[in-house]
Amino acid sequence: MALLAAVLFFAGPALAFAAGDRAVEIENRRLPEFPALSRGWDAVPEVEAWATAHLPLRRYAVRGNAALSEFLFGEAPSYGTADASGYPRVIEGREGWLYFGDDVTEACRPRRPVGETLDRLRRLAGIVRGSGRRFVFTVAPDKTTVSPDRLPERFPGRDCLRERKREFWAALRAANLPGYVDLRLPLERAQRESGTPAYWRTDSHWNERSAGLYGAELARALQPGLSRDTRLVKDGRAPRNGDLGGLLGIPVEETVDRWRLVRDGVRRVRQDDRELPVSFGAVNASDRAPLFRPRTLLIGDSFTRNSLPWVLPYFADVTYLRDDAPATAGPDRVADKVARSETVVLEIVERHLVGGRAEMLDDAVLAALERAL
Repeated sequence: MALLAAVLFFAGPALAFAAGDRAVEIENRRLPEFPALSRGWDAVPEVEAWATAHLPLRRYAVRGNAALSEFLFGEAPSYGTADASGYPRVIEGREGWLYFGDDVTEACRPRRPVGETLDRLRRLAGIVRGSGRRFVFTVAPDKTTVSPDRLPERFPGRDCLRERKREFWAALRAANLPGYVDLRLPLERAQRESGTPAYWRTDSHWNERSAGLYGAELARALQPGLSRDTRLVKDGRAPRNGDLGGLLGIPVEETVDRWRLVRDGVRRVRQDDRELPVSFGAVNASDRAPLFRPRTLLIGDSFTRNSLPWVLPYFADVTYLRDDAPATAGPDRVADKVARSETVVLEIVERHLVGGRAEMLDDAVLAALERAL
């Protein structure tokens, strides 16, 4: 029996791989690329992280371990931290609320100063606007910023999280960046007036009603009257598993309100899926509600990906590009997409700006844009 268990433990993933099982994203981030071995010994930790993330059957092992821990000890297992920093992957708040630990890690271990990050944003805006194109930029606020009231009183990194957030938002307001569209104030106002949270309890992202607000704020900034003949309709309730439960190893279900965007007369006439999941295009037509006509490139992270049903119907010709396209498709491909557009809309989540890790602001991307435009 011991020998059989050992064989299954060591050979199980290999047999699963041979049978077609492949790793999937279970940690609220894309699977890591295999590191460059030219870096020598410095690459060893990254190779270990790559092997762990790509291990076949890993998601089942994580769930099984979590279920066993809940059964024996009545709590989720501890999987350590997001990195060697000592900060938690998931912050467990009051009333079952979960918060993404990367909010803390990015704030407490930043790659760049806030001022340098905003300078890079200004440079990006200048490159796009200098080529005759329109540039619109917005920040998806962290859940710890808009709905912090259920955070625990104490958790690792609490003080530097608060201080870095204050520094970032004060600097962003003072920067007066061209094309900036504020989402934080509308989200906080809607949350206050409705008495309901703007973010899901077990997820790092805003909810569907807030996704509708995101689309409406973009429409307001892009073109007066663009939101005419538009309604956000409540569409019942449904169970949903939040992404933060996966980081704990146990899917955590909550019942959520569903919302549907209705734009009278708007219909999808064509969709280009050839470059999924990195990019895709959509063409809409309308005989009633107005559409934004200039060819638009919408660059965004998971906040925009989750909000596409509430954003795309405002555009006649729009291409969506994932924010990690510089790593997956290359900076030149990103620059080519920008060159083919007339309007560029960029969304970056707060934690990536606070931590200075937004890929669209890397030197290689900015240089490629300067060459192309």
